Amino acid sequence: MATALTAATLKARRGEFAPTADSVVAAAIAEADRRTHASRFGDRRDDAVALLACHLLAASPQGAGLARLEATDPNALASTPYGRDLALLRREACGGPHVVGVPR
Repeated sequence: MATALTAATLKARRGEFAPTADSVVAAAIAEADRRTHASRFGDRRDDAVALLACHLLAASPQGAGLARLEATDPNALASTPYGRDLALLRREACGGPHVVGVPR
């Protein structure tokens, strides 16, 4: 399931990425789209794709001036505000940890 998100719509939602080239933003959206499972987020999938794309942009060399990285590992979700928002969205959409193999 492809996202309806485009470079223009992402830049409109997140103005801090306005100076970033459309091709760079589109590539981040495409990667985030591939990495975001359709059934996991339901109606909020485009929000998840947008947050992951923003996190990828902020943690990349092209977005380094915008990053506001706050952790030593730029790949960790907690290293950007977008990643933290995505982690919250994941908890809201999917719940907490799941235990496998334990009878209810």
